[in-house]
Amino acid sequence: MSTYRKIHGRSIQAVTTDPTGDVTEGQVWYNTTSDTFKSVIQTSAWSSASPLTTGRYGAGGGGPQTAAIVAGGNTQTGTTATTELYNGTGWAVAPNMNTSRGALGSSKDGSQTAHLVFGGGSNSTATESFNGSAWTTTPNSLNTGKGYTSGAGTSTAALNAGRWGPPMIGNTEEWNGTSWSEQNDLNTARGEMASFGSQTAAIFAGGNSGSPPNYRDLAEQYDGTSWTALPTLNTARGMNGSGAGSATSGLVFGGSTPGPANSAASESWDGSSWTNTPSLADSGTKSGNGASSSAGLAYGDYPVTGVTEEFTQSANVITAGAWASGGNMGTTRFQTAGAGSQTAALAFGGETPGGDTANSEHYDGSSWSEQNNLPAVTKDHGGFGTQTAAVSCGGSPNTITYKYDGSSWTSSGALNTGRTNAGACGTQTAGLTFGGYPNITATEEFNGSSWTTNPNAMPESSQNRFGTGTQTAALAAYGGPPSFIKTTFEYDGSSWTSGGSGITERADARGGGTQTDAIAGGGYNPGYITSAEGYDGTAWSTRPSLSHAHAGGAAGQGAAPASANWIAGGNPATNTTEEFTGETTSLNVKTLTQS
Repeated sequence: MSTYRKIHGRSIQAVTTDPTGDVTEGQVWYNTTSDTFKSVIQTSAWSSASPLTTGRYGAGGGGPQTAAIVAGGNTQTGTTATTELYNGTGWAVAPNMNTSRGALGSSKDGSQTAHLVFGGGSNSTATESFNGSAWTTTPNSLNTGKGYTSGAGTSTAALNAGRWGPPMIGNTEEWNGTSWSEQNDLNTARGEMASFGSQTAAIFAGGNSGSPPNYRDLAEQYDGTSWTALPTLNTARGMNGSGAGSATSGLVFGGSTPGPANSAASESWDGSSWTNTPSLADSGTKSGNGASSSAGLAYGDYPVTGVTEEFTQSANVITAGAWASGGNMGTTRFQTAGAGSQTAALAFGGETPGGDTANSEHYDGSSWSEQNNLPAVTKDHGGFGTQTAAVSCGGSPNTITYKYDGSSWTSSGALNTGRTNAGACGTQTAGLTFGGYPNITATEEFNGSSWTTNPNAMPESSQNRFGTGTQTAALAAYGGPPSFIKTTFEYDGSSWTSGGSGITERADARGGGTQTDAIAGGGYNPGYITSAEGYDGTAWSTRPSLSHAHAGGAAGQGAAPASANWIAGGNPATNTTEEFTGETTSLNVKTLTQS
């Protein structure tokens, strides 16, 4: 009789706990604790990701899931020339296209340093290329103007086909890096197709071949010369359905279906047939791309939002980063301050609907509890440190400093420059405060008992800045009013230098992390904001949005890492707590049973 050892050349390993890494699909082990045989199997799923900075549909995107580019598109009020880059975590703004337009075709296998878009709008012939820093309008345009067209290939070997009228056409053109040339037409004239593959091995599927819409299930393959009909899709779709992968391993997702209705359907192509895969979480029509069918990327929808989703086919289960509700504070407050981590937090002072407060509270990761109050009511102050070693500085009154030991507050050395609404970060024995009202640029360092003014002030004054990091590696960003800004500065313990600009101007954002891994959410400008952004030491990119808009709450301000942050309270007056957890990956472990 055959045994597992005879078949696989090794015996089944016995373990007390399931492995967490370095396990291949199909590997079997015996868990002695649960008395079960287990294995790792591959799964496919779409998961939510950080949104676009500009909601859109009909955009021209390309590149792999972790280094994608999207340009142009239709918005709620017209078209956009905005370009964005995705790093696998969030979207960052890049230089604009030269011509604002939507309904574009693009080089799906392009990259963030070599991408091509073409056509769009009211049957445009314009072609633009991106080199990683700027767009160039090429002198040789499409031979035939096309809107709601589709594309495939690379920036030097692209393919374009189809147009959604008027009239419908199946015109096909190839790009050789310099000019477009006419090729054999599609078998069925239509536009708005999903597409993927290379210039000599591409698949275009679905599409719209009528007005009113006539969404199709047709699929055709291009071999560099002519088109061949393929088996039909399981779901007919048009209106910006999209695709990823190659001619032998592809993925089609989104679009509008007959009805009309937006589709969440997703299906894979193995070179001979289509198979339904798990659906998108959001059923809006999508733009999208991906160099691999096992790592697709979908973004934007209609009605217009910036929703983004990632498709993953692997032996891992990926849980997307998100903000979740925590326990409510006992005191509703805003213009408050905080310190500590997501499971050991401190909130102190602030303003309530009934007036200013000295109230302090501890958070253990699930609930808040009342503690000894500050010596006096305080608001618009800076805060930093941990739950058992925190500092409150400035505010009202504007030079006062208090230290907290986990139980009670005591007075400490006064600030040299009185200020409210300043940025602050660091530890109780190595703290930092900067900026603030009125028009302050002074930077001060705290050694646990007194403040010293650094001769190198901030390059610009602003109040309500976001601050995080340490005394020798701090980050200051955003600010306002009267004007709202998104400038970023980095502090090295001696002087400030400019960092990457934020995406959205805002004041009173909250969050935490380090100088090279920070998250900031909420704020106002002048309305309250839900969006969040992350900083990697060079640039800001989008992060999952808060569940509700608020500004000026308590937060870790440096004590908590970006992947485990928290914000409590804020304006409009609230006592809610939001906890951020970054994306996590775990093995898809299954228990084996007899059948």
